[in-house]
Amino acid sequence: MGHRFEIDDFLPYRLNRAAERLSAHFMRFSGDGDEISWAEWQVLWSLGEKVHSTAKAISGHSGLTKTKISRAVKALEERRWLERSRDSHDRRFEQLSLTRSGAEHYAILKARAGDYQTWLDGTLDLPYLKALDDGLSGVETLMAARVPPERD
Repeated sequence: MGHRFEIDDFLPYRLNRAAERLSAHFMRFSGDGDEISWAEWQVLWSLGEKVHSTAKAISGHSGLTKTKISRAVKALEERRWLERSRDSHDRRFEQLSLTRSGAEHYAILKARAGDYQTWLDGTLDLPYLKALDDGLSGVETLMAARVPPERD
């Protein structure tokens, strides 16, 4: 007889639930007025650190869908935290950059994120946090290298 499936034991569900809870907790930690979605944070971080400057590149790096990244870009543009311009070499792409206001908000959120990570490091048992970090790194590496098996 097969194993009884329990959603609470399903790793993708558990990881997503933990990420959502951590994200919400971080937003409460960072204070009112700056609550943004995880996708918005990914765009803001990519532009603030000058890692990627197109929605496609941000999507590829973050693992978030292009749709989620596009919505995040629109939301940040509505806040006037980023601006778009056509790529001079390939007009099909838009280059994204932070506005002055976006850069200021990014600097604040980055500092708060550092404070939050320091708080987490001091709150959670260090060997436990290290094991969790190592485990997540292993999952990310494995999932990037493997294609799911085809179903019959």
